[in-house]
Amino acid sequence: MKKILVVFIVCLLVLSAFLASCESVDTSSSEVSDTSSESSQPNKNENSKTESKDESKEESKPIVNLVDPTPAKPNTPPVGSDLSVIGCSFSEKPYFVLIGKCALNAEVTGEANGMKVTSKSYMGLFSVRLRCDEKSVKVKLSQTVDGVTVGQVLVYTATPITPSGDMWPVVAGGNLQFFFQKMLPDFEGKNIPPEASLTNLTQRIIQRTEQLKQYKPDAEIIYVLVPSAMTVYPELVPEQYKQTEGKSKLDLISEALTAGGATVIDLKTAFNEHKNDEMPLYFKLDSHWSDYGAFVAYTELFNHISKTFPEAKPHGIDEFNWRSDYYKSGDMAYYLGLSRYGIKEYSYYRTFNFPVPKAVTLVNRYTSEQSLTYSDDVTYERTIYTGDKTLPSAIVMRDSYSTQMYDILAERMNKTHYSGMWNYIWDNSRIKSVKPDYVIYIVAEWNLDSILNG
Repeated sequence: MKKILVVFIVCLLVLSAFLASCESVDTSSSEVSDTSSESSQPNKNENSKTESKDESKEESKPIVNLVDPTPAKPNTPPVGSDLSVIGCSFSEKPYFVLIGKCALNAEVTGEANGMKVTSKSYMGLFSVRLRCDEKSVKVKLSQTVDGVTVGQVLVYTATPITPSGDMWPVVAGGNLQFFFQKMLPDFEGKNIPPEASLTNLTQRIIQRTEQLKQYKPDAEIIYVLVPSAMTVYPELVPEQYKQTEGKSKLDLISEALTAGGATVIDLKTAFNEHKNDEMPLYFKLDSHWSDYGAFVAYTELFNHISKTFPEAKPHGIDEFNWRSDYYKSGDMAYYLGLSRYGIKEYSYYRTFNFPVPKAVTLVNRYTSEQSLTYSDDVTYERTIYTGDKTLPSAIVMRDSYSTQMYDILAERMNKTHYSGMWNYIWDNSRIKSVKPDYVIYIVAEWNLDSILNG
């Protein structure tokens, strides 16, 4: 009996040790699992095991991609109600500009050295142009929305940077609108061409029109002359610069071209009609017109062409997608020495909302979907065919303003030969070979010398 009792006790001890050992292993395993879970999925709660099972079931289901590849219009811009400065640079010394973030629809007032400037913001960004005669100056910034003060007053010590000497100087206008200084001679009427140059231009166009009609009797030379932002928005140019009261260089060259038999698309009138539209005609921090400005010009151009080629009627604005977003800012931010990534401009990117030939969309107009700076792809000589013989053909000579209408122009043509950007040479042998219905020039106002000298 004693032996049986001893054996029983020994068995109990062994069983107890075994159970203790098993419990220790389970606890150790659980701790490793929890630690791993916290490390990889820190937001999991106590029901993590149940969720993992549910996720496993979900993974076995067919995956349906519901993500729209085109980002929707942002409901909330990346700005707050408080004022902050994100850029400070000299424009026309001793004047400098502050660029910053503010409340939506705010008017921002800047005060420094007895100078007081109020400027309307655009989609949460503002700029004020002030004077700095020393290395730095203390600036008082405040904002109102619908006449009501918003947020706190910001006192900021401005130490403007000086852009490097190889930069193109910039004029800081009102309401976050910037201009190249090289636009000023046209704006102020200080570069009026002599009468002899205008007469020579007219004679040259007469000769070219005659040459063109030898190969295509109904062919036409068309000039799309793009007025500068200063011409369209003189009220945003600093008061020290006065707009000419007489005919501008643009006006006189338009008259000389028309006298020679060319057609000039009158964008000054069209742009004045659309200058206050929701979508801006020009970028704020880039020297070019926007996709919308180019669309207005495209409409004017093909309203004219469709009188001869009805199938070339321009598409309506609702036939395109207009993707609004904040994009990396353009060349004028760069020339001010500021960060194009740090200062993002709200704008609209146009794409087709109808089928188009692949040849039209094969070339990338912009460097990326986050930047509306034109790409190198659109600078080269290239011929684009759509295969639609009901549409006309064209040779296009252009500057960088052509990039915003590069694809929509080609889509309305059977054949479009783009000369290399900034090449305005009249090549009679090419004219004879192509026999185009139209020779189209796209030239910015500040680039009009290319017409006088070309």
